[in-house]
Amino acid sequence: MPFRDAWLLVGALLVLVGFGASEPAISGVGFVIIIIGGVSRVWSRHLFDRVTLVRRLGEHRAFTGESVRLEVELENRKLLPLPWYEWRLALADPITVEGEMLASATVPGLSWLVKRGAMGWYEKRTWQYDIHASERGYHQVGPGSIKSGDLFGVFPRTIEDRTSDALIVFPRVVSMAELGLPADRPFGERKGGNRVFEDPLRIAGLRDYRPGDPLKRIDWKATARHGELTSRVYEPSATQQLYVVLNIDTLEHAWEGYLKDDLEFTVSAAASIAVWAAGQRYSVGLMANGSFPNADRPIRLAPSRSRDQLTRVLEALAVIQPLTLGDLAGTLHREGNRIPAGSTIVCVAALVPESLAGVLLRLQDEGHRVFVVATTDRVTPALPPGLPVTVIGGRHSPAQAPA
Repeated sequence: MPFRDAWLLVGALLVLVGFGASEPAISGVGFVIIIIGGVSRVWSRHLFDRVTLVRRLGEHRAFTGESVRLEVELENRKLLPLPWYEWRLALADPITVEGEMLASATVPGLSWLVKRGAMGWYEKRTWQYDIHASERGYHQVGPGSIKSGDLFGVFPRTIEDRTSDALIVFPRVVSMAELGLPADRPFGERKGGNRVFEDPLRIAGLRDYRPGDPLKRIDWKATARHGELTSRVYEPSATQQLYVVLNIDTLEHAWEGYLKDDLEFTVSAAASIAVWAAGQRYSVGLMANGSFPNADRPIRLAPSRSRDQLTRVLEALAVIQPLTLGDLAGTLHREGNRIPAGSTIVCVAALVPESLAGVLLRLQDEGHRVFVVATTDRVTPALPPGLPVTVIGGRHSPAQAPA
């Protein structure tokens, strides 16, 4: 039985033996053990009273290579000191800490940021680190733990902080020129607003009611004046819709795995196109045959021009993994009727299977403006005539791809 579990029994036994053998030294050792064990036990029990370990991320979103400030604060707000401590913070492997060597963790994909020292009563210490992420993704920061013990190290204790944060690292964004696309009109001439999209805030006039007009279109004041149902006519919306459609697959069969460089270049190209479109005042949407982290919800963002739409698009692209929820053709087939008529659809892909090409052709026939941005030279031979395609990179021309 370890001493930390039997200190009271050992101390009492030595006291009895010392008295029985008339050996004060042995009894003295027993008393010392009882005193040290008792003090250590009480000290250990109250060791982490009013002790806090707090971490703060300066930003929860960043681009690849950007520096993010990580602050760790340890505070002991009581008279009882911490004779020694060791705190640990788990970091995803793509994260590096400037000036620090990370320790290996037993959990795959994680490393430990470790600090050791001692802390007196009513003391607070703060550490500030600059962390960097070498690749895009949803990178874990945490959980953490702190370990300490009494002055004699007899009863060490550990408390766990099982919460974790996430650092979302956006894919690299480059200009249209760097992608090899025309900076002013990468997808041809931009036409004016489509009459299919009407702005309900801009009334162009009135007309007679037609069967099928929704009730919200009826102008009830004009109807009362004329004695007949009258409908409003709205001006066409000036906002154009652009859907970035991303095929995550880089090989024909899922069991073949994936090509990392092709996937990263494809995601980077999709992000660059989304940023350009938002700058051109398009209403930007996103669709991909993947899912959000820790969810079975597919990646689908309806077109919007809200302030945070571009951030939402970049976040969705940041968390894309090689695993898919099926082929993109099936996703487009199911969601195609939700795409606003007359939208511009930009399919960014390293691979375009025959089924995907067929769905894109159908969408083009339905009045959408469809473009294929190929990130490998394997796309062009697979495309049927009639689909506009631009090759911006490939496995055999890596110099064209963003680093």
